[in-house]
Amino acid sequence: MGRASSRRKNLEDWAVYGFFRALTWMAGLVPPSSAYRFFGGLGQWIARHDAKHRHIALVNLRIAFPEADDAWRIEVFERSYRHLGEHFVELARLAKEPAERLIERISYEPNRGLENYEEARKHGAVLFVTAHVSAWELLPQGHALRARPLHFVVRPLDNPLLDQWATKLRERFGNRVLPKQGAVRGMLARLRSGEDVGVLIDQNVQAKEGVFIEMFGHVACTTPAAAALALKTGCLAVPAFLVPTAQVGHYHIRFYPPVKVKDGADREATLRYWTQEFTGFVEHVIRDFPHCWLWGHRRFLTQPDGVNPYA
Repeated sequence: MGRASSRRKNLEDWAVYGFFRALTWMAGLVPPSSAYRFFGGLGQWIARHDAKHRHIALVNLRIAFPEADDAWRIEVFERSYRHLGEHFVELARLAKEPAERLIERISYEPNRGLENYEEARKHGAVLFVTAHVSAWELLPQGHALRARPLHFVVRPLDNPLLDQWATKLRERFGNRVLPKQGAVRGMLARLRSGEDVGVLIDQNVQAKEGVFIEMFGHVACTTPAAAALALKTGCLAVPAFLVPTAQVGHYHIRFYPPVKVKDGADREATLRYWTQEFTGFVEHVIRDFPHCWLWGHRRFLTQPDGVNPYA
């Protein structure tokens, strides 16, 4: 990159960062109820004018809910964008909200909560298997304040200023972001030292990085990282998600019972089997809260036959 291009990118990064921080400042300035209404409404407005992601979402929703009609699918897509707008407010609040207030808003789901984590923790470090459901950034924050922090890998943001801000936000209550480079080695080290680790498994990956399993009855290429880590360390895996309650801005942490991953004669088949099992939990929580997932993501892009379902 030449000096002029580098300078232009720096200016663009600062402009985007300034605009984003201005929005978070505004979201934190007004009462939360007003912020949720405004940014939720803004998200829904964007959904109605975002033809590209509406098309992607409708393909995904037809795969996931073939029995529904397009009117219902469009409603789910628009509600998912509204929920993303509310998630933005959560990020703005998270920057300054006192820990005791956040604890008031995030509790464990009755009968599918802390007891499942504590059962897994009796056997050592816990591997959380999770997904981009609801205000997913609050899941490690709420659990860190109520129980124990964890380590997780995230893809660095293209804007280094925003990435630095996001990392500071994510690590505010004791959680730690692991660098993407050498992530597997870092996660193995943390688990072997008795520390908890979280892995997101609900997004599309390239064929060379994933295994082909079924999600909503359709082939999906998925990272086998969670299954591989559990096999390598012997740690129990806990499917973990943040789900909304009836009150906007309040959430439950849902922990399913711990899963013991067992090895088999065929390593590749074993990874595929347990990745399929974990994906079943993701599918289950999405069916419970269809408006809380990223339907605009091309989840089924990588196919064994190379056919693009979004074309």
